[in-house]
Amino acid sequence: MNAVSRPSTTVDLPEDYAAAAERFAAAVGATDLRAPVPACPGWSAYDLVVHLGNVHAWAATIVETGRRAAEQNDRPRSSRARSVREWYLAKAEDLYQVLRCIPSDRPCWNFVFGEGVADFWRRRQLHETTVHRIDLDVVAGRVSDPAPEVAVDGVSEVLEVMLTRALQRGHRLRLDAPVQLVATDTGDSWVVSPLQRSRPGVPRESSGSPPGRRA
Repeated sequence: MNAVSRPSTTVDLPEDYAAAAERFAAAVGATDLRAPVPACPGWSAYDLVVHLGNVHAWAATIVETGRRAAEQNDRPRSSRARSVREWYLAKAEDLYQVLRCIPSDRPCWNFVFGEGVADFWRRRQLHETTVHRIDLDVVAGRVSDPAPEVAVDGVSEVLEVMLTRALQRGHRLRLDAPVQLVATDTGDSWVVSPLQRSRPGVPRESSGSPPGRRA
């Protein structure tokens, strides 16, 4: 499956990540942490916060070293909202300091392509944080309002990166014809086309353009 995207506005990845983390922390303090998360079956809001905090710590270690790292399994000292929020903010701040100090083009492992650069993690952590803040908003019945430029870059990341991850994990995606996606508020557009196949079950590269990174 190939995606062609039209360039949009620039996203300041470290600063937009920091803003997303602040919004997530505010949502933690205004959410019943015992409530289930519809988008994450079997998880409570507390579980979601713990997950994201540990992902931040994992990502910080990877970006600092440039190498694959063991996943983190830390937990707050208390399940009270204030304690959980402070625990999360500490994890988020540690990651922010790493993301802003490490050059974006420094070689760095990632879980989709193996080899890559640190900028992969800046983008991934921005969008993971944004999506999980929306998860908490759903739990609490709040309306989410992600910035349009962040939202459109999130769509691009899904098409350029996470579809590859889905295929690696065995999720077969059926697409019989090209599909155009349009963000009506920004005018950004994407065309997603099925890969041509040289023989049944063996994909080969499409004649279309590869996924385009937003400027």
